[in-house]
Amino acid sequence: MLNMFAERTAIYLFCILSIFIVTGCDMTDEPERTYALDEAGIYSGSLSDNYALIGTLSGYAELWQLKPKSLLHRWQHTDASNGILGSDISADEKYAVTVERDSIAWWRIEDGVLLAVWSLPNIFSVSISPDGQYALVGLEDKAVYLALEYGAAKFAFPHDDKVVAVDISDSGNFAITGSEDYSAKLWQLSDGELQYTWQHDNKLSTVALSHNDKYALTNATLSQTRLWTLANGKVHKKIGPSRITLSSAAFSKNNKYLLLGHISQRIELWKPSAGTLEKFWRAKKSEAWRPSAATILDVHFVKKDKKFYSIATNGILQRWKRR
Repeated sequence: MLNMFAERTAIYLFCILSIFIVTGCDMTDEPERTYALDEAGIYSGSLSDNYALIGTLSGYAELWQLKPKSLLHRWQHTDASNGILGSDISADEKYAVTVERDSIAWWRIEDGVLLAVWSLPNIFSVSISPDGQYALVGLEDKAVYLALEYGAAKFAFPHDDKVVAVDISDSGNFAITGSEDYSAKLWQLSDGELQYTWQHDNKLSTVALSHNDKYALTNATLSQTRLWTLANGKVHKKIGPSRITLSSAAFSKNNKYLLLGHISQRIELWKPSAGTLEKFWRAKKSEAWRPSAATILDVHFVKKDKKFYSIATNGILQRWKRR
């Protein structure tokens, strides 16, 4: 009888401990708002101050107004079965781009008009310039800096493999490209010249530039995240675990903070100057009881950097307080 009681007690304690392990680590601050934009899940997502642009599994792009939440436009540029694999919204929120595997489309946000669409082979990434007039498009062995009004490449930035991550600085002075050739490269947009090449040990996964052109961020798959100083091209800090894959990154507008989105539904807040982790959050699961995870597709600071939005592959958009 005593042995049976001890056995049941042990099982009970094990269950309590298991619940604590599964849920206790996720006991971070709750979001201010949670919206399910598409319960079926999404391929891609990009955020701005007032909009979320998602690529749905049904093959369409949807532009959502964040406050109040409302669907503004549903876009398609070729065959819906291809799917919208990437997108971006200009900093002035006047234009957007969406990409399928072999085409890129340029949209006007105000009325949803399709301004142009072009065929490009094997697109892997895209970023739009702050004024919405240019797009940096990652291809099979290069990135092209495309003048959207004319559909002409102003510059071509060569790599030896797929360009899977790109970003344009808010100043419009720099472009950064990350490739499966294990390198990230920083380019001058005034003349298209290469400024730095940063070698890594694995294929690149995420790149980003700070708003003041002070830092560049690079992360290769299962590698430590690096912050580079643009003034001299040297490593400023190595942050986070030694083996991690990031899915998104964004600097705050005042350049004091950095958000990192993980493939494991985790969001982290860092101070780039000191290279210190300040806080982390767990984005919402589709079903709280199921051991599932969703990739954080994009993060974006709002409200003078006091709050931020996140969007994940499960189609869930959330707004968080930084403090």
